[in-house]
Order: sequence, then C-alpha cells, then structure tokens
Amino acid sequence: MPRLRAWRAGAFASVAALGLWAGRVDPWAMYLLPGPRVPTATGSARLQFAASPFGAAVTRDGRLRYDIRVTAGGLPDPTTLGDYHAYVAWEVSTDLAQWHRLGVVGNGTTVVGEADWNKFLLVITAEADSMPAAHQGPTVLHGHSPSALLQQFLTHPLFRGISQ
Repeated sequence: MPRLRAWRAGAFASVAALGLWAGRVDPWAMYLLPGPRVPTATGSARLQFAASPFGAAVTRDGRLRYDIRVTAGGLPDPTTLGDYHAYVAWEVSTDLAQWHRLGVVGNGTTVVGEADWNKFLLVITAEADSMPAAHQGPTVLHGHSPSALLQQFLTHPLFRGISQ
C-alpha cells in the first residue's frame, strides 16, 4: 500500500505541476504521468511540426508528421531499476498492438523522434539497451496524444473487448 500511495502522490504532483488543474491546457502538449517503479519521475512532451519546405510535413497518405520534444525530470540511473541501461520513448497505438521506437530519453529536454499517427500513446520505458527491437522494460512515464482526448473513455476498444 505505501508504494501505491507514493505513486498516486507523485502522479497528482506531476499533473498539478504541469498546470492541468489551473485550466492551462495546451493543444500541442502531452502530460506524462509516472509509472509505479519511478513515482518521482515527471515529464511532458510537445508536438512540433517536423521540418518541411511546405510548412507542414505529411506522410504519403496525408497524415501530419510531428517531432516529439520530451522534457523529463526525476529519472534515476536506469541501472537502479534492474538490468537496464537506457530510457526509450515509444509511439504506441491506442490498442497497444503496435509499438514504434522513437528515441532515447534522459533528464532534460530531448527531441526523441518523429510520430505520424493521429491518436497514440507516448510511453517511456527502461530498456537493456538504447536500440531495442521491442519494448520489454518497465514503464517510467506515459501519456497520450492531444487528439486522444477526443475519444470517449468507454468507447475505447480495450473496454469493448475488441482487439484488432
């Protein structure tokens, strides 16, 4: 129980520090909450248009491309969590079926990579190396893209028993 209380306290402190309760909601911001293994971690991410000579970068099929700038704090050395040596950011589909590696995250601000999905989760995990083919380590920070706010919670595929 004390571990759960510490995690909740850290999560609420992170949300309060980011200004969610003060009514400041940025349509390009992603507010990251800590995972249970690192309750002191804080973070946010910001979507910024990827470089393009045309003003907005798009994929061949017309999806907007964004660079994701992550600001993280309170991340301990990954080795304190086990046999891990790096924190890695992932673009994850909302049904958790697809994971796309973005890049390495550390304390401070880093542009981790390019995302082009409309709705996605941003998950930062501790991993054994900085170039894993698939995620395996514990989640240290997680959040969702601003467009995911438009989805009603109970209509999410995970709650309807649908996996695709």
